[in-house]
Amino acid sequence: MQYRTSFMLDALGTFLINFTDLLSIWIIMNHTPLMGGWTLGEIALLYGLVTASFGLHELVQGAFDNDVFADYIQRGLFDQLLTRPLPIVFQMLTEFFPLRRLGRITQGFFALGLGVWLSHVRWTLGKVLFVPLIVLGGVVFFMAISIAGCTLCFWTVKSTEIVNIFTYGGQALLSYPMSVYQQWMRQFFTYILPMAFINYFPALYLLDKPNPFGLPSFVPFLAPLVCCAMFLLSLRLWRFGVGRYQSTGS
Repeated sequence: MQYRTSFMLDALGTFLINFTDLLSIWIIMNHTPLMGGWTLGEIALLYGLVTASFGLHELVQGAFDNDVFADYIQRGLFDQLLTRPLPIVFQMLTEFFPLRRLGRITQGFFALGLGVWLSHVRWTLGKVLFVPLIVLGGVVFFMAISIAGCTLCFWTVKSTEIVNIFTYGGQALLSYPMSVYQQWMRQFFTYILPMAFINYFPALYLLDKPNPFGLPSFVPFLAPLVCCAMFLLSLRLWRFGVGRYQSTGS
């Protein structure tokens, strides 16, 4: 914030660059009024939920950014963290706080508000209380992916593109209803890497839409639990990787 003009331009640039994603959705839906039974407003709500979660995840992930952590491994900087009398995960999370990510976050919540307005959500107290849990659950799930990706660096040193498939690629995939994808993709992102719980299943509840996969009606309410379970699993994997770290050897 010492260079406020630079900060504002950076945040604004991030907002405008990510706004093209929302614009592309509008262009597609302008030619196709319904996509898998979903309207423009409903898809904007899907997009807003996942983008807000992803942006907040980028803001708080600290050194659990795969590019950053790969550099830590290569240069031996991770060794410095191990010598400090503080929990490693805490140090990793507090290494960086990139405020420029506020541009993506703002754009995500703008899309979420637009989606709510266009889709005419019938609000209840339960839905109002559930929305923050959906967004925070998405943050936790994306954090789990980032932590698992950084853990791979203990053996591969660099695994950026593998992680990007499920972070940036996952955000793009979840911007559209799961019902438009092939069956193997739906099953993979429901049962193996359950990213559908980030926004798709919760959105079915918010929009009062039936589950097209024949799953029980309580499935949307499992979203926070599934996201937390993935996060705890990633922490377990992280501890396993740290326990076998052998430094750079230089």
